[in-house]
Amino acid sequence: MQTALTIIHVIICIILIGVVLMQHGKQQGLSGAIAGGAETFFGKNKGRTIDGVLGKVTTVIASLFVISAVVFAAYSASQLPEKTETEAQQAQANMDEQGNVVDAEGNILMTAEDVAAAQTETAE
Repeated sequence: MQTALTIIHVIICIILIGVVLMQHGKQQGLSGAIAGGAETFFGKNKGRTIDGVLGKVTTVIASLFVISAVVFAAYSASQLPEKTETEAQQAQANMDEQGNVVDAEGNILMTAEDVAAAQTETAE
């Protein structure tokens, strides 16, 4: 499921990039700067031009991108393993008699020399 969501999200990203790159800039030289504002405001068929269609497609694809990103994040968050009480207790580390940091099962996580080196680094 996560692979399918990733593929869908990447396809939407590529389409969105392509649609945005196909659009014209807002300024088409000096004549576009002078007449551009009037054409956009008073133009009757602005939505039927290629720029109008690309603008509408960009809005739709951007909305799909946001929706797919939220779905992808929600699915990824639901797949995270939850720690139980015993796992949380096992994650706690203690010091043994020799000064080594050990976990609940007695496995050495950090030797006494490493602990001393870490303490001197933080003190400096």
